[in-house]
Amino acid sequence: MRYFKYANTDKNLNNAFKEQYKALTEDEKRTFRKKKTWERTAVGCFLAIFILFITAGTYFIKLIPQPEWWLSKLLAGIVGFFIFVTFLIVSGLMAYGLTSPLWKKAASFDIPAMKKEIFSKACEHLRRYYKLQESYVVTKCFTATDKRFQNHDVCIFVVGDELRMTADLTRGFLYGERDLGCYAFKKEEIVLSKQRDGEHLRIELEAGKTSFLLGYRAKGFIEKNFIGK
Repeated sequence: MRYFKYANTDKNLNNAFKEQYKALTEDEKRTFRKKKTWERTAVGCFLAIFILFITAGTYFIKLIPQPEWWLSKLLAGIVGFFIFVTFLIVSGLMAYGLTSPLWKKAASFDIPAMKKEIFSKACEHLRRYYKLQESYVVTKCFTATDKRFQNHDVCIFVVGDELRMTADLTRGFLYGERDLGCYAFKKEEIVLSKQRDGEHLRIELEAGKTSFLLGYRAKGFIEKNFIGK
């Protein structure tokens, strides 16, 4: 098993962005700029409200009288820590709730034209680098020892004597950081096993200590196009 990743991440990001942006009409570009403005506003307001809540909470916690006995101080410190963690979570949720109208406003400027064919074109250089070719299968990776792959759609294909798995480059994406890199496996390295996930069957692909829990459709593809060859 080996892992490799497209190294020129700056070029990766710039190519993807340019390919998508230049495909827009002037009206769509204006809409895109409005979306980015609202997103920045939402982030700024979220951080401001969150910091305000934390500052106020810290101030009031400090007003609580501290006991003098060392054991009481220790217990008070433990309780105070859990109160502070809880306050962080509550503050984050409240800040998000108060700024949710801004996020919804930003989402209202999504552009229907910025879809599959543009995203796909933006990832041409990644498809060439990882040598994505017919045939392939796109499925969900539910869990993985490599957490970058968890809850992502992945593309599984065969190159020579290797089974390769990477992000879904057929639908494509805009930002280069969505490139997950590529795992390449030899036949003798992998073990497939069925796994029950609630009412659904999954297939687990294992290679040593590395494993991926995939949609069941991956099983037929791997057995037919890789193991059975």
